Amino acid sequence: MSSFDPDDLVTGLIRVNRAGQVAWLNQAAARMLGRRAREVSGLDLADLSTSLASWRRQVADHGPTIQVSESGLEDSGQPVDVTLQATGEDVLIELHPLSERLRQREMTERADRQQAMTLLTRALAHELRNPLAGVRGAAQLIASGSRDDALRRHANMIQREVDRITALIDDFAGDGEAAMGSTNLHRVLDEAAELVQAEHQGRLNLVRRFDPSIPEILADGNALRQLFLNLLRNAAQAGAGQLSLTSRIEHHSPLVDGPARHAIRIDIDDDGPGVPDQIRDRLFLPLVTGRESGSGFGLAVAQQIARRHAGLIEHIVLVDGCRFRVRLPLIQPRPEQAPHDD
Repeated sequence: MSSFDPDDLVTGLIRVNRAGQVAWLNQAAARMLGRRAREVSGLDLADLSTSLASWRRQVADHGPTIQVSESGLEDSGQPVDVTLQATGEDVLIELHPLSERLRQREMTERADRQQAMTLLTRALAHELRNPLAGVRGAAQLIASGSRDDALRRHANMIQREVDRITALIDDFAGDGEAAMGSTNLHRVLDEAAELVQAEHQGRLNLVRRFDPSIPEILADGNALRQLFLNLLRNAAQAGAGQLSLTSRIEHHSPLVDGPARHAIRIDIDDDGPGVPDQIRDRLFLPLVTGRESGSGFGLAVAQQIARRHAGLIEHIVLVDGCRFRVRLPLIQPRPEQAPHDD
């Protein structure tokens, strides 16, 4: 059995003596302070960080422990959670890096901003219904009252295009109550995958790597089916030949709040050309698309459904292709909550 080495930790550890000098620190702490370990040992802590020195004095004088959340270290600027604990005459300082938590928070805040834009677009979509109905009615009158074949053909074409636009609006701006119930996530994924495979006449290769320990969750099964359909169709229509679906439980996910403590993470990887650089930051906004024939609603609707479930979709660039990562809170239904994913 290998021995424990504190230099293998990602948590920074600093032991400060009674005089306020650094008696010892590990490599992670040195990196966070922007120094080399051998340069720091023996220095006064105040020369490295006035904040850490001030908190050390408080612990040394009043003990026993101080915890500070999301503090920036002066020299490196790296955000950390800090814990200081008196241990005899020394003070042990723990520095916990926050880069992943802050990245996840930034993603969530960006998704919320996108959701606000989505809500505005939905309101606009509702306003468009009445004038579209007027256009369709006028085209219908022209088609029924004209003896000119070309004119009737064009009027019918207008009706079809209005119906297509109205269907897109209805799909995007649907405001129905979520039918939350016991949902088998893998069954929902399988149904969406099989439909997309059928649409592409079997030319799409799908690989499934599902975690069998994932239980049924409280969700709107029909809405999640639409979410995964949109993501899979987006990949297939962009030119992917292979899709890989992977599920796992993410313990203590920074993206979920109470009552959930854990998340279910679903990765959808494809070998397509990827998302153009110029639209990556706006990818989940309505009307943003990298394809000439794309409506720009599919990913916006998918993110909307994820946020309605207190989840999030993230886009990740891969060496070959891209990944859409879906996180959903792991909330198990109560026994009396009937399934809604049939």
